[in-house]
Amino acid sequence: MYLKQIEITGFKSFADKTRLQFEPGMIAIVGPNGCGKSNVSDAIRWVLGEQRPTALRCAKMPDVVFNGTDNRKPLGMAEVSITFADCEGVLDTEFNEVTITRRVFRSGEGQYFINKNLCRLKDVHRLFMGTGIGTTSYSVMAQGQIDAILSSKPEDRRAVFEEAAGITKFKADRKEALRKIDQTEANLLRLADVIREVKRQIGTLQRQAGKAQKYRELRDELRGLDIFLTRRRLAALDIRIRELDTSIHALGEQLVAHQEFVAEAEAESSHIHALIHETEARIAELTEQAAQADNRFIRAQEVIKVNEQRIAEYRAWAERDNREISETRTQIEQLKMQIESLEQKRLLTRQAADVERGKLEEAQARFDAHKVRIDQTRQQLQQDRQRSVECERRSAQIQQALAEMEARQREVLMKRDRLSAEHRQVEEALAVADQNRMEVKSRLDRFQADSERVGERLETLEEERSSVAAEMKSVQEEAARMQSEASAKRAQIELLTDKRESSDEFAAGTQQMLDPENPLGLAPQAVLGALADQLNAPSDLRLALEAALRAWLDAVVVRDAASARQALAALFAQGQHAAARIVAAEGGSGGRRTPPPGLVCLLDQVQVAEAFAPAAERLLGSVFLAERLEDVPEVIPEGCSVVTRGGVIVHGDGCAELWMPDSQVSSPLARRLLVADTGEQLAALEERLGTHRRRLEQLNARVGELGVLVNQTRQERDENRRKAAQAEGEYQTVSRDTDRARVRLSAVATELGSISALTAGDDERCGALSGELQALTVLRGELLERTAELSTTLQELESVYGELSHALTECRIQVSSLMQQLEHATAQRESVQTRIDELERTIQGRNRGVMSYDESIERLTVEIKTLEANLEPMRIAAEALHMKIEETRRERAARQRELEKTDATLTERRRALDRARDEKSKAEVDITESRMRRQNQIDHIYNEYGLSADELVAHADPVWENGEQPPVPQIEARVAQLTADIQALGPVNLVAIEEYKELEERYTFLKAQEQDLLKSKEQILELIAMINKKSGEMFQTTFEQANANFETMFTKLFNGGQAKLVLLENVDDPLECGIDIIARPPGKRPQSVTLLSGGERTMTAVSLLFAIFMIKPAPFCMLDELDAALDDSNIGRFVQALKDFLTQSQFLIITHNQHTIAGSDIVYGVTQQEKGISKIVSMRLKEIGVKELSMGAPVSAPTVEEEHVKRKRKKKAEQETADEAQDS
Repeated sequence: MYLKQIEITGFKSFADKTRLQFEPGMIAIVGPNGCGKSNVSDAIRWVLGEQRPTALRCAKMPDVVFNGTDNRKPLGMAEVSITFADCEGVLDTEFNEVTITRRVFRSGEGQYFINKNLCRLKDVHRLFMGTGIGTTSYSVMAQGQIDAILSSKPEDRRAVFEEAAGITKFKADRKEALRKIDQTEANLLRLADVIREVKRQIGTLQRQAGKAQKYRELRDELRGLDIFLTRRRLAALDIRIRELDTSIHALGEQLVAHQEFVAEAEAESSHIHALIHETEARIAELTEQAAQADNRFIRAQEVIKVNEQRIAEYRAWAERDNREISETRTQIEQLKMQIESLEQKRLLTRQAADVERGKLEEAQARFDAHKVRIDQTRQQLQQDRQRSVECERRSAQIQQALAEMEARQREVLMKRDRLSAEHRQVEEALAVADQNRMEVKSRLDRFQADSERVGERLETLEEERSSVAAEMKSVQEEAARMQSEASAKRAQIELLTDKRESSDEFAAGTQQMLDPENPLGLAPQAVLGALADQLNAPSDLRLALEAALRAWLDAVVVRDAASARQALAALFAQGQHAAARIVAAEGGSGGRRTPPPGLVCLLDQVQVAEAFAPAAERLLGSVFLAERLEDVPEVIPEGCSVVTRGGVIVHGDGCAELWMPDSQVSSPLARRLLVADTGEQLAALEERLGTHRRRLEQLNARVGELGVLVNQTRQERDENRRKAAQAEGEYQTVSRDTDRARVRLSAVATELGSISALTAGDDERCGALSGELQALTVLRGELLERTAELSTTLQELESVYGELSHALTECRIQVSSLMQQLEHATAQRESVQTRIDELERTIQGRNRGVMSYDESIERLTVEIKTLEANLEPMRIAAEALHMKIEETRRERAARQRELEKTDATLTERRRALDRARDEKSKAEVDITESRMRRQNQIDHIYNEYGLSADELVAHADPVWENGEQPPVPQIEARVAQLTADIQALGPVNLVAIEEYKELEERYTFLKAQEQDLLKSKEQILELIAMINKKSGEMFQTTFEQANANFETMFTKLFNGGQAKLVLLENVDDPLECGIDIIARPPGKRPQSVTLLSGGERTMTAVSLLFAIFMIKPAPFCMLDELDAALDDSNIGRFVQALKDFLTQSQFLIITHNQHTIAGSDIVYGVTQQEKGISKIVSMRLKEIGVKELSMGAPVSAPTVEEEHVKRKRKKKAEQETADEAQDS
């Protein structure tokens, strides 16, 4: 791998985009001082991730951005990219070329890229770890850095050897592992707190969960019993509802008959009422006419009397109005005289108000002028007071500063004494801590070994328990599935049995014949039972058997034909709607027929009761069974039938039928067969369930045993881990205490050395502050005297201000009073004038009234004369109308007597109708109440248990003790007891069970997490130990090789002498010890490198650098003026040594030395044609010839002259190149 290219943009003096292309070999970068040669070295260090601005000769990182010149503006960004070629074998990458780019903006933001992909600085460091490339490695040697290797502390020299040994990556992994250990310890502490809290919560929830579990058990039992009782109640209510429905229907028919009778009586009564209404209408009409005639006669008399009274009233009113007119005219004259008096008073008041208003304006002017003077005085006083407060505040600050300086001096003295005592105490504590750490370390190793041994045994037991638990879970799930299936089968059997006993399956006559109470009075043993009970067949023959017996599926089997006739006669004698199919077991003709070829007789495939065998021969003897419809022969014997297993039946007469019911329970026979099949399946399930339960008991016992062993082993392991963790914590605590003691000892020593500088300069500052305090005191006294004088003046002005204000107020009051008097006089004048106008309008009204009274008197006199002439004719007409009314009333009385008789009959019929309605209403109320009770029962079950009506019917009965159902009163008593027990529990937290399970699972999860963390910590410690061991071995091997190589290279470069590397301090721990360099140039005694001359130090450092290159050569090496201190004799050996490594590494050398330039393959010259802007000039030197390349950033290297040119031309070219380099 080698450095192929550098591209610089805006970095320091490289303002323009500049590209330098390299090839394997030795490249020299030359140029005058200050032209920017070292900026190339800085660019390489910077792009590799250098974070120290001082290492790049900057104050802060944004300083690397081009800062501008007199003719150029500053740039906002700097960017450097370096490209490495042939990277597959060295870097952990699949790319042949890798480009690293770093970009920084003047605002401070920075970015890194690998092959133009954004990345982190950590990724760049990780990429080059162990390759010798880095900001602190031996591949980039800046000015003075080679000497810094010799001058640095022994422990600081380790970095170069660690990079050569390839353990840099291991150290980074070790640092990351230590950081993870700290995080793991912090996580363990937090996890322990969480586990304690969860364990405490588990204890609380365990009691609540037990209470909730008991509540659920009682609730489940109550639920089963409540549902069972509800189903019984619903069945009783259904029977009651059907009875009431029948009764309501009969009462409805009776109610219709009564309503017809009532309608007839109401029609007759309505006719009589109509006649009476007509008579009453005539009476009313005559009565109204008579009343009108009477009213006209009486009204005429009253009108005459009233008119006479009104005439008298009009005359009195006219006299009264005349008197009021005279009095009003007198009042008008008096009011006019009052107006004249008020007008004179108003004029006098206006003149007095004008005089007082002039006095008010003069007083206001004097008041305003005095107020301005007061404001000026008050403002001056406020300014003086503020200056006085400011002086006082500054005095307080100075006094506080003096007090602080005095306190600081006392504190410094006390701190010096305290630090001296602390220094002695820390030294003593450090010795004790070292001894304690060794003891704790021994105990920790012993506990960790015991914990590992018990942990292995625990893992074996837990694996066995897990396998047993998994098997037990599988068996439990299978048992639960079978239990659920068995419950479903039982519910199905119960449902089928209930339906079989209901009345929907058989006709009414059939039900009476099958009734055990024998309501028909048949002979004993006459009825053998339902036909469905006499047959049994496999499930695959169910459809075939039903198809063959479809007409007789609900028939009743009797002993003989006589019993059949007796049953029919009994049903007929009842005279009610009834139907029944009857089959006689004995008697009759017909028998078994021979089946056609390929068919079998259906009767041979069916099991028949012995008593029913003759009847079965008659019904099924001529029915043959075919497997499929295709097997049915085309010709069937007459009187025979062929049925298939799928339910198709073909008769000999050519008729055919298909029996495919829409449900399994399509007939009593299908139901009985289904009950039998379901019972067999239930028995098989219960047998398998018993086997699973026995296996569960065995597995449960084994799980208990394993649980005890696991708990015991886990306790033992936890105890060992606890002891190990405690010991480890003690060890870490002791180690931290030891480290802190060492750090504190160093800090105390440093503080003791620097404490005297804390009080320097306090005396001079104290004197200056004291002088300022005295000046402020004098100024504050002067301000206080002037403030007192201004206060006295202000008091006098405010006194005069009060007198002027009082006088101004009096003037304002006087003017206001006169204005009010003027307004009052004006208002009085207007009021009197308004009263005069009202009185004049009153006189006009009274005059008009007198004139209307005279006209009314004349009109009433004429009306009285007219009425007196019409009184006698009115009296005669009224008497005739009264006689006609009496005759009509006698006619109405006769019809009312007839109506009373009709109403009596109607009343009796209505009572009968009301009785019928009451009975029907009562029945309807009863049926509504029954339906409500039924719905309440359904709602109760739905609200309590969430079951619908269909789910309630299909719900299985409770599992009774001993398989026998207890009496209903006992069940109801148990329900009451369960309800009381549930109420006695009080408030129950039903969520506690789930919360308890969740906390248990969380506790288990947290414990597992704790174990994972502990295991992770152990693995990290093992990794650190492995890293330490591997790193130590690699470092020791590298150090021994470097020591041998260093001695060889030193002898080669110095032409003699000796040198060696020595491990210092803790030699047994090579990862912590320092490295010292011992050198003896030829003719001198062995001495430390710090005593060598500059050239000897450079040659020694170069020997060390080449010694490391012999072990692990870096892909490239950047040397910045490394040869500056070498003379001509040493520079030749240095250049020759470099050339020896050209097959392994690529060298970039910033130099001024001609011999180094001459030995280079390519030369880049750095110039500043424009002041402050660096430019690149490139040349390639070969064994012969020199050719100048283009300026700037070349795309490709120029061609090389051929190798057959003469030696003389080669020397001339070398000399010219050296001269040009010096001139540039």
